Amino acid sequence: MIPPRFPHLPQGRRLAVAILAATLAAGAAQAQDAEPAGSYVLGQGFNIGPVNLAGYSSLVAGLPDQGSKTFSLEDLSLFASAHVGAFVNPFMEAELTGLNLLPWGKDGGDTGKGGGYVVLERLYDDIQLPDGFTVRFGKMLAPVGDWNQIHAAPLVLSTVRPAATYRGFSQYATGLSVLYTDPEARWPDVQIYWQPMDEFSARPDSIVDDHYRLVEGVHVSFPLALLDKVGFSVQRTIDRFGVEKHLGGMDFRYTIGSFSLQGEGVVSSLSHPTGVQTSQSLEWSGYVAPSYALNDRWSIYGWYEVYDGRRTAPLTAAQPADDRAAQDLLAGFAFRPQPAMVFRLEYLLNVGGPPVNPTGLFASWSVLF
Repeated sequence: MIPPRFPHLPQGRRLAVAILAATLAAGAAQAQDAEPAGSYVLGQGFNIGPVNLAGYSSLVAGLPDQGSKTFSLEDLSLFASAHVGAFVNPFMEAELTGLNLLPWGKDGGDTGKGGGYVVLERLYDDIQLPDGFTVRFGKMLAPVGDWNQIHAAPLVLSTVRPAATYRGFSQYATGLSVLYTDPEARWPDVQIYWQPMDEFSARPDSIVDDHYRLVEGVHVSFPLALLDKVGFSVQRTIDRFGVEKHLGGMDFRYTIGSFSLQGEGVVSSLSHPTGVQTSQSLEWSGYVAPSYALNDRWSIYGWYEVYDGRRTAPLTAAQPADDRAAQDLLAGFAFRPQPAMVFRLEYLLNVGGPPVNPTGLFASWSVLF
């Protein structure tokens, strides 16, 4: 099931992701389970001896009320993993991202972006130790919250990603990490990580907010039930300008029958070196997202977010500073013809403060393969 697709996730999270997908498409999952042994099943990857090849794609249509409209290949990701022994368990994720296929609008979508980028998301090896311990070294996702770790478009809640799940912290860590997952699920999952240098194969400036030369932190996740959990994150970073940030965060997921509630929140304090100025010394953001499965294939969802951090657009004389926190409200529905595929249609409305995400209609078609 899901573990072959995402062997990099701790055991508890792999199980949670598997059941989340199955809950939305139980009928289709039963059909796939009936496939003959050894056949390829969409969403489970392809095995060649100890090597598993998998991935996902996501096509996104963005129709904001203002600005150019786009139809883009937002992600085309390839996963490659192998299980050779306790000391050799490499994992790699490379992706093509941000490729505009059909820009249109009054400016024709000519923003200097949209040509697409090939980026290395992850490249690491896991050394599996006894009693639930794993030592990981290489480039990995930083475990701040839950969304950043799952992150694959077919598995997350919505097309538009809340800013609290990716802005204001380092999404990656290049270095060393120690993970602990209790084989008997009695104790919380723990991950400690340390990046002592610049990020390896960093994304270009045009698609990230910042680059970090030091990253260190810890994430602790307390399982409450099969799908329910509460997690806590701490991260310290120093960016390329020498700004030091201390972050504390919390994430949660709670499920009752077909209803689910999830959310994340972070608070950060900033220390500025001499000669470097930033607009804020304190940043905070958070979102809450309810969802409801109408049946095996259809679901409705939404989220409300408050974000008080760095802005995407520079201030101009015609656009004076606005110190209010951004507030975004999103509502949408999802259709899963089978567990590995999902179509989403959603509308996002900025209800206060300077927008982080634009008001408008968004749609996506995402596939695990």
